[in-house]
Amino acid sequence: MINRMPQKTSLTIFLILAAVGGGIAVVLSAGLPDKGPAPGSAGCGTASVVQDAIIIDHTCTDLASIPSDWVEQAKERLRVSYGHTSHGSQPITGMAVLMNNPAYAGLYDFTTNGSVVAGKLSIADGTPDGDLGNPDRVTWASRTRDYLNGAGGDRNVVIWSWCGQVSNATTSDIETYLNRMNQLESEFPSVTFVYMTGHLDGSGESGNLHQRNNQIRQHVRNNHKVLYDFADIESYDPDGNDFLNRGANDSCSYSGGNWAMEWCGSHSGSPLCASCDCAHSHALNCNLKARAFWWLMTHIAGWGGDGDDTNPPPQTHKGGRVRR
Repeated sequence: MINRMPQKTSLTIFLILAAVGGGIAVVLSAGLPDKGPAPGSAGCGTASVVQDAIIIDHTCTDLASIPSDWVEQAKERLRVSYGHTSHGSQPITGMAVLMNNPAYAGLYDFTTNGSVVAGKLSIADGTPDGDLGNPDRVTWASRTRDYLNGAGGDRNVVIWSWCGQVSNATTSDIETYLNRMNQLESEFPSVTFVYMTGHLDGSGESGNLHQRNNQIRQHVRNNHKVLYDFADIESYDPDGNDFLNRGANDSCSYSGGNWAMEWCGSHSGSPLCASCDCAHSHALNCNLKARAFWWLMTHIAGWGGDGDDTNPPPQTHKGGRVRR
C-alpha cells in the first residue's frame, strides 16, 4: 500500500462511505459541472480516491496544477518500466512534446532507455517487450518477473499498456490480468504496479470494452491500486465534453465528427494541439495523455493533488517503492 499524506482540498466535498472488503471507501466529489472540469481548472476534481487508490483520468491533465517541486521529486525518486506497443506510445509521444518545449526549461525531461540522469525521469520505454495482450494475455507477467529479477532490478514503478485486446476480452480474461498483477505485487512489494484500461473502440457505454474497463476500475477502487485510465482520458475533450456515449474511438472520431480536430480547430494556438506523430490518433490525444502521465508520476512520488502542497519532504532515491 502506498503511504500518502492526508490530502487537503478547498473544494466542496461529499463523502460517500461504504464497506469495501472490510474497509471504508471514500469517494471525493468536487461538485464540478456535469460536463467536467473547465480548461485551467485544478483537474482530478472528479477522480475517485478510495483509501490509497490513485485514479488518473480525464480530469488530471492540467500541468499548471502540479507544483514543480513535485515534478522534480518524481524525477529523482522514480525508476519506471513501461511495456507497450503502438497505442501505449501515446503518452511518451506527448511527453516528448513537453520535453522539447523550451518554455518548460527542462522541467519535463525524461530518458527512454532507462538511464538515470540527474534532472530527468528515468523510463525504460518499451521494456519489457510486448503489451498486455501480445504475444498472449500472460507472457507480460513472466517478462516482468524476469526483468525485475535481472536488468530491471532498480525499477520501482512498472506500467503495462493494452493495445486493442480489452475489446474482445471476457470477464475471465480480465480476471487473469488482475490476478497476475496481484501476484507480481505480492512478489515485489517495493514496486508500484500501475493498472491500465483499454483504448476506445467506438462501442460506447453498452459495449464490452466499457464493461471490461469498468471491471478493472472496480478492482482498483476495491483494492487500493493505481490506475492510469487510458480510456477515460480519450473519452473527453479539454472542455469536459463526453464522447464515449457518442461512439468515440481511439482516433477521437465519434458519430458527429472528430472531437480532437474540432477542439483544435477552435483552439489553434493551444499547447494541447502541438503537432506530434500520435499513433492511431490526433496529437491532442497524445498531449492530454502526457499531462496525465505526469499527474501519475507526481502522485506516485507522493503529491496529494493539492496545488498548495509545494513542499515535499527531502528524500533521496534508494531503490524500492516510493513512500512519504
